Amino acid sequence: MSSPDVSHFRSQTGFTLVEILVAVALLGMVGAMVFGSLVMTANAVQAGREHAAKEQTIRRILRLMAEEISLSKRTTMYPWVGTNATQDGQPADILAVLAMSRELSTSAAKESETVRVVYTRERDRLIRFVRRNLYTLTDTNESLDQMELADRVQAFNIRYYDDQNRIWIDEWPAVLKIPKALLIEVTFQYPDAAPWTVREWVTIGAS
Repeated sequence: MSSPDVSHFRSQTGFTLVEILVAVALLGMVGAMVFGSLVMTANAVQAGREHAAKEQTIRRILRLMAEEISLSKRTTMYPWVGTNATQDGQPADILAVLAMSRELSTSAAKESETVRVVYTRERDRLIRFVRRNLYTLTDTNESLDQMELADRVQAFNIRYYDDQNRIWIDEWPAVLKIPKALLIEVTFQYPDAAPWTVREWVTIGAS
């Protein structure tokens, strides 16, 4: 009786070099796919967190704006005016009010005073101008402050509720009384991202 062929037995029970190389290649491909998926997931989570942080910041700013606007007033010399304007084909509205504040800040330590506040968009920035001295005839560096509230701003749009006619309008003429409500819309445009809009409703207490 002849003895079994050892080489033939090994080829039936083991792996050839080609099979091992194919298995290693497949494992490498699977590993690369899993790693790529993890990286994409991590990037998406990070981008989501950054977007949420940006939105939270701008919402806080808009709430402070809303609080200031809701307590604003008007006089014959300094009327309450909302102007519909555009820059580069996008809304860049202008709102001018008489407010009792000095800075857009949650701090109550600063003494309040009557100031002329103007909100508008300049290029890609949301700007708050403050005229501290209402008795000067011209705006000087000493009487006019400027604060950048946000950047990457594509559009700044405000609509006003006319309770007499019960309609929303895009402008608020100086001859009218203060509107009952406002809708503030700020649209942002970040690189490699779709535009997104944050809205804030404002109810005006004074008439």
